[in-house]
Amino acid sequence: MSAVDSSNVQIRPMPHLGAGAVEYLGLHAIERRRRPLTMLFGVCMGFLLLDGDHHWPVQGWTRELLFVAGISLAAIGTLGRTWSNLFISGYKTKYLIQTGPYSMCRNPLYFFSAIGMLGIGLCCGNLAIPLVMTISFAIYYPWIIRSEESRLAAAHGDEFTAYCRRTPAFWPQLSHYEEPEAYTMIPRIMRKNIADAYWFIPLAALAHVVSGWHLAPWLTASGGLW
Repeated sequence: MSAVDSSNVQIRPMPHLGAGAVEYLGLHAIERRRRPLTMLFGVCMGFLLLDGDHHWPVQGWTRELLFVAGISLAAIGTLGRTWSNLFISGYKTKYLIQTGPYSMCRNPLYFFSAIGMLGIGLCCGNLAIPLVMTISFAIYYPWIIRSEESRLAAAHGDEFTAYCRRTPAFWPQLSHYEEPEAYTMIPRIMRKNIADAYWFIPLAALAHVVSGWHLAPWLTASGGLW
């Protein structure tokens, strides 16, 4: 068998994937599937909302009070995620952020996501949806948190171990709050994260409107949406 002459073969370097692609490839499968699973869960909640007249409905002043509470929680979730993103945008995994909201708990983004999600649920006009949302979050997101923190532990070692000892994982401890006098953010990444954070309030308002369809005379007379 004759040898292959490789002297004329041009060897090109692999293209640089970029920090975002490298970080994505380093994610655990459960983290990479978080966004599509969240979208699928949202679709399921939408179908439950459309049939919400049959699942522990609330009406009258109770419904309006739940809407006020829900839209308030959605706003808190939006502002909290924006605040957390201000500190983490562009620094995730590469640096161990321990100031601002990250001085009170290790996962403020997920804490405020839970608040915003509960706010959307309370605006749905029945008690089944916020209950399902809360249980689903409590089951799924601890897996996400453990996966992310395993990468942080590998990247930062003893520093992350010390951070875990003094900072709770999920529930903020206000007495631990620290903030720097100045902080540098990356506008391009921050702009994207702001857009991602502002869906709580529109979805909460939409949920309230859709749940109101079940109270419409023309709809109740016809037997509901289905």
